[in-house]
Amino acid sequence: MKKNLLSAAVKGALGLTAAAIMVPAMPAFAQEDAEMVEEVIVTGSRIKRADLESSSPVTVLTSEEMQATGITDVGDLLQRLPAMSGSPIGTTTNNGGNGSVQVDLRGLGPIRTLTLVNGKRTVDGGDYQTIPAVMIDRVEILKDGASAAYGADAVAGVVNIITKKNFEGVKLEVQNSDSFESDAGAQDSISFIAGKSFDGGNVTFGAEYVQQEEIYQSDTPWDFFQNSYYIYPDGQTFEQGGPTAGFPVGSSRIPEGRLTSGELVQRTNSDGAPLFIDADGDLVTTNTGTPAFRNPVFMNPGDGLTAYDGRTYNYAPVNYIQTPYERVNLFSEANFDITENTQFYSEFRANLRTSAQELAPQPYNSPTDPGYNGSYIPTDPLTGEPLREVNVGTADEPDWVYTADQGLGQVVDPIFFSGISQDNFYNSLGFPVLDARRRIVESTRRFEQEVSQFQAIAGLTGSIEDWDWDMSYNKGYRQRSDQDFGQFYGPNLRNAMGPSADLDGDGTPECYTDINDPSTLISGCVPIDLFSGAGGITDEMLAYVGTTAVDTITIEQDQFNSSITGDIVQLPAGPLSAAFGYEYRREHLVYAPDSAKVAGEITGNTGAGTEGGYTSNSVFAEFLVPAFDNGTQSVDMSLGLRWDDYSTFGDDTVYQLGLEAQIVDGVRFRATQGEVFRAPSIGELYAGQVDSFPQYSDPCAANNVANSPFCDRTAPQLDTQVLAKVGGNPNLEAETGDTLTAGFVITPELPVGDLSVTLDYWKTEMDNLISSLGAQYILDDCYQSGNSAACALVTRRADYSVAQVLDGGLNVASLTAEGVDTEVRYGFDSDFGRFETSVLWVHQLENSRTAFEGAEAEDQVGTMSGNGNTYAQDKLNYSVNWYWNDLSVSYLGEYIGEIEAPASFIDYTQKVDAQLYHDLAAAYTFPTQTRVSLGVTNLTNEEPPYIDFGFNASTDPSTYRLFGRSYYLRVSQEF
Repeated sequence: MKKNLLSAAVKGALGLTAAAIMVPAMPAFAQEDAEMVEEVIVTGSRIKRADLESSSPVTVLTSEEMQATGITDVGDLLQRLPAMSGSPIGTTTNNGGNGSVQVDLRGLGPIRTLTLVNGKRTVDGGDYQTIPAVMIDRVEILKDGASAAYGADAVAGVVNIITKKNFEGVKLEVQNSDSFESDAGAQDSISFIAGKSFDGGNVTFGAEYVQQEEIYQSDTPWDFFQNSYYIYPDGQTFEQGGPTAGFPVGSSRIPEGRLTSGELVQRTNSDGAPLFIDADGDLVTTNTGTPAFRNPVFMNPGDGLTAYDGRTYNYAPVNYIQTPYERVNLFSEANFDITENTQFYSEFRANLRTSAQELAPQPYNSPTDPGYNGSYIPTDPLTGEPLREVNVGTADEPDWVYTADQGLGQVVDPIFFSGISQDNFYNSLGFPVLDARRRIVESTRRFEQEVSQFQAIAGLTGSIEDWDWDMSYNKGYRQRSDQDFGQFYGPNLRNAMGPSADLDGDGTPECYTDINDPSTLISGCVPIDLFSGAGGITDEMLAYVGTTAVDTITIEQDQFNSSITGDIVQLPAGPLSAAFGYEYRREHLVYAPDSAKVAGEITGNTGAGTEGGYTSNSVFAEFLVPAFDNGTQSVDMSLGLRWDDYSTFGDDTVYQLGLEAQIVDGVRFRATQGEVFRAPSIGELYAGQVDSFPQYSDPCAANNVANSPFCDRTAPQLDTQVLAKVGGNPNLEAETGDTLTAGFVITPELPVGDLSVTLDYWKTEMDNLISSLGAQYILDDCYQSGNSAACALVTRRADYSVAQVLDGGLNVASLTAEGVDTEVRYGFDSDFGRFETSVLWVHQLENSRTAFEGAEAEDQVGTMSGNGNTYAQDKLNYSVNWYWNDLSVSYLGEYIGEIEAPASFIDYTQKVDAQLYHDLAAAYTFPTQTRVSLGVTNLTNEEPPYIDFGFNASTDPSTYRLFGRSYYLRVSQEF
């Protein structure tokens, strides 16, 4: 009974509800019952209070409310709250996901939301896959900066998971959920919790197993999941109707292969202008080196390469849209009285998880991927004779001159390339392939993770006279092993794409370093056929060039906490209370990528590893001052101070001021103002350079070069994405900022029922933000503004296309976010049971980012931003619930406001309609203590919106529901 009283009192006294997408808690208790609650600590403060009022806005989500949604992943559930924004990764994030589930409070980035379990940090930094739903009693969401209380990372606020205490008995629960619309993707879970209380202590133990099946985009009924659509211009008319009017473009990396050959050789004439020679030997003044491809279905035998006809590869249906995983979570808690005034407590959690993502087959790309490194001496296309060797430099570096009688006579260099040798067995062209691009559809590109994590906490707590003290040690360890399948090994690719011939006449070609010398045989090498289209690469070829890359990430955390809280002196309005504490924290991370990635000897993303860490020492204090209380009106003030000293960037001091004022009966004003900071993460400080592939538009491309005066010449843009090298910067400093919240809690006396209304204004301003300039900014800064420092970060190929951009982290950005939170709750009793309704609404006023000092701020409210995150201006959850004896029925609604998003390839802004989802749930408890719950979600079968700019499946999997009408069925049994 005491546990339920506490839950009700936390919610009622704070004037808050859980997210309105949930079923509210059991009927409110009378005021005299709530007064029985002993002093507790609410998230955001270390001072115990009996009234539970707080100057900071806190939303409380109970386990009963969580279960009403049928969602077993608490992170997915939290991200649906209106206070959450942005697009953090989850189990519907395929490209860019890693199996974890994160949340993004206020849209400030997951890294700026601090996740705690029972007030203690977690080693994973906020992966909600490690938190079993069965152990959760409630979730307290502090929607205010809390660096003064918890240190770095609590910039946007805190999510504090409170576990079940003093559990008695055994509870077993099984659940199945699935979509009515998709052909796959069921989720099954089984969990139990057991507890026993005895004189002087209690123990609790629980376990959870969850299995989620994959869903390919082809398993869904949505048309744009099946095809790679884009909004594309048709003549002079922009097609604006979404997927039915979009043009299926797809990827230019096709199974037939796009193979640019050495037949097209660039020259310059006497005035330095580009000059090219086509296959007929005619001189042209524009680049006709358009990639060609071999098409064994439509080409005439012996035609060799045929011109590229613009066809694309439809990558959409073979991507996951729901990623599979299996997880096992174990947890235990124990509490024992050591003496009358001293207690020992301990917590242990373990998480074992396997998960996977699957993308379209690997697109091989010789300009960036490993290939045969050779040189080619072009022939005179008019005479067929080799170019004449001359020496214009040193004797050991010969050059070659074009000898056709065209008045040129320029000295040219040999063509050095990374591609396919002219002496490759499958290359019948007589010249090398300088640029090979082919979708390797014979192989599957898959990424798998295995996670092992544990968190162990041991502590002592007690009291000395009127002061309560606590000391604890928190040890965390996490290891993740990643395996990348469907990649290809550089040295073997070079051999397989190099010279090869059937010199022994057995009908099977072999690899040689020189096909004129049988003694140069490369043992074990199997030549690869990139000329025969889909199916041309055999299992033997794949076995030779294929590889499985294995990476490991290990994180260790050690934390020591000590605090003491109590009353200093009695003032006329009440006791002056205080809390003091010290914290030591050590974080260490090692990322060891596969050696082939470090050496750049593999297809796909490559890069260096990371090893680093830091320590911090912190001292904090908090004061609660009752300034005035006449029995009707009251004023309380609070002050929090914290000093942190980091081994990486130095020390910082932050504060938070709070004010609570009871104006009249039923109306209370509350406000906070303070400073926040975020320390650079280990990755931001010490990560080695790794590959990233952002979208870009080359300022020197034909459609942009007129506005780019610092381009040497027109450049071909070979792809919509560019290779960007990103990595750490050990000279980074902390991000700093200010936060403000102010609002009212209104609880009027009504003739019928209970009403509470909260209205809060909030604002966060951050400076010195850790960010990167972005590949697009660097390119524009170089070629449009002429900044030589930016130009030094850009590497171009011989044909002037962009090869890569260096884009490391810097303290350059700033942000401002503000909005208004509104929460309304009303409930009443009747002869037909109890009815409760709730509404939770967040209206964002601003969420603007400034990329660097002096740049124009970009307000992202109501948009999908350039980084692919969605920031709806309005998000709203509401619920209507009916309780009658052992039956409960709930209607839940979720509203996401309309957004605007840029089109991928044209200057056009797409408008995405607002979305409204309806859920219906019911539960009944039988006399045997068997409870059956059934829910139908997305009742009206709303399909996900098509978003041209959406990176995963042309939508936002973190914001919208993807699988149409779905259900869950859960059965639980208490013993």
